[in-house]
Amino acid sequence: MLIEYSVKKGYRSEVDLFIAQAVLQYLCLRNKTTAHAAFSAYTSEHPHVESGPPFSQTPLLNFLWLLLLAVETGKLGHFTILCEKYQPSIRRDPCYREYLDRIGQIFFGVSPPQRGPGPGGLFGNLLTSIMGSMEEDDDDLDEPSQASSRAPRAAAAAAAPPPPKAMIAEDLD
Repeated sequence: MLIEYSVKKGYRSEVDLFIAQAVLQYLCLRNKTTAHAAFSAYTSEHPHVESGPPFSQTPLLNFLWLLLLAVETGKLGHFTILCEKYQPSIRRDPCYREYLDRIGQIFFGVSPPQRGPGPGGLFGNLLTSIMGSMEEDDDDLDEPSQASSRAPRAAAAAAAPPPPKAMIAEDLD
């Protein structure tokens, strides 16, 4: 089914991206057997994938093949060198870095990457910056300086319409 989807919906240059997502996600789920089976079936049956391994036309497929071998051996040095050498292929999808961080933790005993305080990612950073600016605004309201508090009041008093005259019973006739 993945092969069919790749052929019908994907670009020929993306043939490796389809299986990369599957393999990396299976590994993140600690499922080495299914990751290896999916990779083998995809690369042997896909009409646009050269026979291999090695895959000289598609570095990402080579990376996946070598990653599966490294996972089997459990050697951290192999994993580290592999990730360094294939950086251009890994950078094709921003999710790969997160997957590889997780795979490193699961199969190679790598410590989780250090994250800054608070939530991470695009939305976490956006939320943090919004909350930070709201706190600054609250600080301004709590402790206004005398000069800054006079100016807005004076401007508001000058722009305010005069108070309405009291209505007299005669005005109602």
